[in-house]
Amino acid sequence: MKIALISDLHANYEALQAIESDIADADFIACAGDLLGYYCQVNEVLEWVQSHVDYCVIGNHDYYVLNGCPASVPPAVRFGVDFARRYIKPRYLEWLARLPHTLEFEAGAKSFYIVHGSPWNPLEEYLYNDSPKIEELFTMTPDVICFGQTHRFFSRNIGGRLRLNPGSVGQSRDNCTIGAACAALLDTNTFQIRRIIKHYDNSPVLRLSQNFGAGEWSTKFLRL
Repeated sequence: MKIALISDLHANYEALQAIESDIADADFIACAGDLLGYYCQVNEVLEWVQSHVDYCVIGNHDYYVLNGCPASVPPAVRFGVDFARRYIKPRYLEWLARLPHTLEFEAGAKSFYIVHGSPWNPLEEYLYNDSPKIEELFTMTPDVICFGQTHRFFSRNIGGRLRLNPGSVGQSRDNCTIGAACAALLDTNTFQIRRIIKHYDNSPVLRLSQNFGAGEWSTKFLRL
C-alpha cells in the first residue's frame, strides 16, 4: 500500500498541482496541516484537499484563520491569515473548524499518528532535525508518526518505527529544495520512503501575493 504524506501547503495551489501526478496512485493521502497562510490561493487549495486528502489535521496557520493571530506573529504570518479570513468561502471555513489536532488511523497493517507540530504541542512546537524531543517520538507506539511545521524534510527509522516530516508542499525551507514542492510517498510493504521534489513555475503565486500587498518576504522561499 502506498501512502502519500504532505504538509504545509500554505495556500499555494501551483505547488499542489506540481506534485499531483506523483501522488495520484497513492492509496491514501494524509496531510499534517497548515493548508493556509503566507499565500493567496485559499479556496483552490481547500477544494483540492477536500477532494483528494483522506486524513488531515489542523495546523497553526489554519487555527489562526479560525481564531485570530497572536500579537507576536511576524507580518508574513499575519498577511496570509488576514487574507484567508477575508476570502475563504463559508463552507470551507466550517470544514476547517472540524479538523482535529491529531489523528490516528491504520493503513497497510501499519499504525499512523499525524500531527502538525508535535504530540505534546500539536499547533506550536517545532521538531527540527536536531531537536532532543525527536528521540521521545520513539517511545511512542505508532509505526509511523508524521509531522510538519518546520518546512524541512526529516526521516528516521529505528526498530521499524518511522518518524517523518515530508517537508513543505507550498514553502520548502530546505536549502536544496527552496522553490520546489516537496512531499513523500511511503510504501507500507517495504517501509521505504520516496521523497518528492518538484520544481514548478511559482510566478503566479508571487504575483498574486504581491498584488495584495505582501512584502519582500514573499520571494524568500519562492525563487523565480
